[in-house]
Amino acid sequence: MAMSKHMLVKISLLVCAVLSQYGMVLEAMGVFPYGRYTRDVSHTANGALPPPAVNSVRPPPEDQPETFPGPREIPRDKEDDFDNSTIDTVDDKVTPTKVFVSMLKKYDERVRPDFKGSPVKIFCRLVVNNLGSVKAASMDYIVTVFMRQRWIDSRLQHYDYNDTIILSSRNLDRVWLPDIFFVNEKAAGFISTTGNNKMLRIYPNGEVLYSEKYTMLLKCRMNFEMFPMDTQVCTLQTESYSHTDKDLLLIWDENPVVLSGDIELPEYILRGKRYTTCDNDRDIGTFTCLEAQFKLVRRLGFYLLSSYIPSIMITVLSWLTFWISPEIAPARVALGITTVLTSTALFGVNRQTMPRFSYIRAMDIWMMVCISFVFGALVEFIAVHFIFKRHKKFGFPKKVRNLVGLNKHWKFKYRKQVSRARGESPPFGGSQRELLAGGNTSQDNTPLDLEQGTPKKKRRRPRRRTAAEVTLLYQTRARRIDLVSRVVFPTTFTFFNIAYWTVYLSWYEA
Repeated sequence: MAMSKHMLVKISLLVCAVLSQYGMVLEAMGVFPYGRYTRDVSHTANGALPPPAVNSVRPPPEDQPETFPGPREIPRDKEDDFDNSTIDTVDDKVTPTKVFVSMLKKYDERVRPDFKGSPVKIFCRLVVNNLGSVKAASMDYIVTVFMRQRWIDSRLQHYDYNDTIILSSRNLDRVWLPDIFFVNEKAAGFISTTGNNKMLRIYPNGEVLYSEKYTMLLKCRMNFEMFPMDTQVCTLQTESYSHTDKDLLLIWDENPVVLSGDIELPEYILRGKRYTTCDNDRDIGTFTCLEAQFKLVRRLGFYLLSSYIPSIMITVLSWLTFWISPEIAPARVALGITTVLTSTALFGVNRQTMPRFSYIRAMDIWMMVCISFVFGALVEFIAVHFIFKRHKKFGFPKKVRNLVGLNKHWKFKYRKQVSRARGESPPFGGSQRELLAGGNTSQDNTPLDLEQGTPKKKRRRPRRRTAAEVTLLYQTRARRIDLVSRVVFPTTFTFFNIAYWTVYLSWYEA
């Protein structure tokens, strides 16, 4: 029984603890929004409610709604106190916004300044920030410029506010702007990392300065006759789209073309710039046009290392066959064919990066001459090998002789030689000396010498060479051709180099 009472006490305490926790949860959930009130009537004299406990929450009155605390006020220093008395005075001052709004009340951005009057003069200035990616295959280049234009718009005069008004890009459509475009543009719309790069300033006298950044792909007319010692002139042309010279005139400003100091091209040298006009006459009128020219001179160092020096080495390598004996045909054939194929492949690689034009470049002349020397060395070996292997004299077939007409000539020459050897007159007449000595022959038809009266000696027929002698003769001739080629080929190529570099370097502007 004692143990059972002890267990009942523990269970009752556990239940009380659970119920107390459950009540706290219900109070936190809002089931009991107000605190618990204790009534101790025995300790009060008149039976009124005692004051609430410290942790208790007093319910709000029924006729007053529940309020929430406002934001905490940030403390300020005495120097940062804002004087409210200046608010009324600021509103009375002239601000750029008020001036611009007042100007727009009678302003029409669709009409040009001085409408039906003299044409608007647009003074242009071009600041080249970057120039590069000059491609010969597509004949174009990429340029980044700041196009600055200024003109006078009397409708925007504001002498009551003697300062410049700067407009953001969101308000540019509320002011008249010249509609210019780039004539030789191929592609545009390059996304800028800084967003819309436009700026417009309005001065008190009505002068407007408008600047905009452009990044464009422009076409460039190129001529490669002097390649790789050529000079290209790339242009940038700007023109009004809808206004003729009666409404708008484009004029270069002072110092019109400015180049950035850090422009560096890997393949070209930027030699300078020019500016001119390029007015275009069309059916609806004449449109003024401005043109900026950039002079680009190609660097020669890359092509010396990739084309000229390798071609010289291949040409010199082909001459080594002259020092190889004609008997070693495989070595000479392999060296000759290898040099021919290598020079041909090098020539093809040089033309792959160029457009398909029909005229001849300076590089083409050089490569074709080098290929000719290499091919000539191979042909020389074929001739030397053919002569070296001969063991009898040359001769043409009978059909070839009859076709060309050499057979009759050889027959006449042979008869003339035989008749002279025998002392007879030629079949078609003899020499003048023999005709004058006619009849002065002996009984055996032997011609007599008129001065001495003795018979003339008969000419002996030349002795025929043996096959070994003929073979040795042709081998000697073949080796002699190799000896001559060792001098002729290098000498001729040296003279060609002197003439080539003298002519083209005199025209090279780098």
